[in-house]
Amino acid sequence: MPQSDQCTIGEGVSINGRLSGDDEVIVFGRIEGTITLNNHLLVEQGGQVVADVDAQMVSVRGELNGDVVAHQVVQLLAGCLVTGNIRAPRIIIEEGARFRGNIDMDVTLP
Repeated sequence: MPQSDQCTIGEGVSINGRLSGDDEVIVFGRIEGTITLNNHLLVEQGGQVVADVDAQMVSVRGELNGDVVAHQVVQLLAGCLVTGNIRAPRIIIEEGARFRGNIDMDVTLP
């Protein structure tokens, strides 16, 4: 069986706790708790994340409520709703994205 480097959280799936790993995570369902990834977190339309996030890259089309630290880039895509503080060297906010919080574009992340 080929090794996958992507994990999908389906629409009907709800996770409560700590999620960590090296694979890209795509969220169509719901995650509550904390997320630590050495890869990309993508919250798709309809997906909900209520968690503090530490990842290489974070892209949001759905809802994210929590503080975000990204070591490369955060993308707030059209239609998203993000509530929390964001810290990343690059932040992209598309027209139609909704955001409430503070932004720190600190390039000295560990």
